[in-house]
Formats: sequence, structure tokens, C-alpha cells
Amino acid sequence: MPALADSSQPFGYRPFEGGDFDAVTDMCARAWYKSVEGVYDRIIFGRVLTAGALRRSSIMQVATKGDRVVGACFGGVCLDGVLEKNDKWKRSFEDTMAIARKRAKLGGIAVEERLFSKLRMFTVADVFISRGFTNSQAEFNLLVVHPLFQRQGIGQTLFDAMLAAFVDAGAQGCFGVVDDDFDSEFMRKHGLSVVESRRGAAGDSGRRTVSLLARRL
Repeated sequence: MPALADSSQPFGYRPFEGGDFDAVTDMCARAWYKSVEGVYDRIIFGRVLTAGALRRSSIMQVATKGDRVVGACFGGVCLDGVLEKNDKWKRSFEDTMAIARKRAKLGGIAVEERLFSKLRMFTVADVFISRGFTNSQAEFNLLVVHPLFQRQGIGQTLFDAMLAAFVDAGAQGCFGVVDDDFDSEFMRKHGLSVVESRRGAAGDSGRRTVSLLARRL
């Protein structure tokens, strides 16, 4: 684990680079999978989410403190009712999924459900995009801040930057699909309203609630 950056250093923001992948994976694991037993499993879970989000994103930003990546926000634009996949990350996503499927097979249904639940939320997103609503023209795929650096305005800055990027791309609305792990109140405070909310949409036997939130831009 890298040492904490000097607290006097300001936060910086820049486009995501390929070398940031492991840092974003680590943040996802820490933010959403700390209850998962085993470091290896947490890494796999984080890689599945990160690779899946990258595969759907054309706009990718990170927050930094010194040389350390402490936040990330990925989003995609789908003006014609179809989300354009990011082919740069196709191979990485496929390789990650091959490893994840082997782990799921060994771990049984509980591991399989948790491992792929966030990817299944993208199916909910695809259905919404296909309907051609104005609010489905841009999608938040990932917004994560390292737990040690939360409540310092990083998420707010990344969120606002992504909204601006959506507008610049010509989108008139945006949405995000979240589950119980995500602080959906954050999105509601920033103008997104719940369009639908239901259990079982993530393929987890109905134990977790998945919500789709959207707003006009």
C-alpha cells in the first residue's frame, strides 16, 4: 500500500490513464467489498467492477493527491439510444471476466451473485438507454472515492466535471444505476430523481435493492 500523500498537497484532477487501473480497483475493493473475505477475492471483485465500467465509458477522470489516485469517475454518452462500448478495454474486460467466472464456479452461488451483481446493473441501464428517453443520453458508470479521502469534496468535483462533460457532448439528460452499497442520497442531492427501484434486478435472489436515478441537464 502506498504511503499517504502529504496532507498539505492539493487535490488534482486529470483524465484516467491505463496505469491507474490498479488504483481504481483498490478503491472499489475498499469502498464496496471490505466485507468480502480474502484479499484476492476483494481484488477480483474490484477488477470486475472497474473493467466493466471502463468498457462502457468514453469519459474517465481521476482525482489525485500527489502521485496517488484517490478518486475516479467514469461515464458514457449514448445520444442515439445505444451506448458505444470502449473497445480499448474490451480485452482487459474479457480477461478479467474469465478469471472471475473461475472464481465464481469455485465459490458457489453466494460468491457468483455478489461478484457479478454490479455488472448485472448495467443490464438495467441498457434497457433504459434503449427506450430513447432524454434522460438516458448519458450514464454514470462509476463514482468512487478512497475511504481515507471521503468528505473532502472530491466526489462533488468529479461529479460536476462529469456533468459538464455530458453537456459538452450534447447530452440533454443523464442517469445512474446504483445498489445498496452506493450512497444514492448523494445523487438525489445533485438533482437525480428515482425513476425505478426494485429488488432482484442484480440477480441476487431479491436481497438487494437496485435504483435507477435520472435528471435533465
